[in-house]
Amino acid sequence: MRIVRTPSNKVEGPISDYHVLTYADSGFGPLPHYTKRRVPRDQVEEIVSRINQRDEAATFFPLPLSAVPRKVIWDKLHWSELRAHLADFLQVNARAFGARRILIDLQSPHGTAHVMEALRGAVEDVPPVCVDEIVVVTAAEADDEQPPISRRQRDANVIAAIAKDHEARAAEAESRVRRSR
Repeated sequence: MRIVRTPSNKVEGPISDYHVLTYADSGFGPLPHYTKRRVPRDQVEEIVSRINQRDEAATFFPLPLSAVPRKVIWDKLHWSELRAHLADFLQVNARAFGARRILIDLQSPHGTAHVMEALRGAVEDVPPVCVDEIVVVTAAEADDEQPPISRRQRDANVIAAIAKDHEARAAEAESRVRRSR
């Protein structure tokens, strides 16, 4: 079994190939990305509220999607609890899902170092059964292409191109007038 870090825009294969673990935040966290058009918003809100109030992880069964309480990711005082939640997640995967690939998307401004440390500990505590790969999602990388330009920049470029074209046409017309005289 291998554990790798991968930028969110470079995850290989469809999400349906993974049992996804994220944290319970239906606003700005990664959870809405995985529930969009698959779970009704009110049901997501209910599960998120239950996870955070009871301080225990839950699954969106039958979807291969699980979530841990938000505080174990965002609050440094609770990072030590993450290891136990990850161990529980690995056990649930073995019992209920049997996913060979796991995607752990616990992105936050704190980075993923504490996630990797907790994951290594959880794997020691509960060696994952049937898992070939665990992918820990990191922040997206910039593409090699030129970055997209803003509308303002694009409009300025268009205006400059039109002005240049207008000048060229005016110069061409003036040259025709001179030749005809």
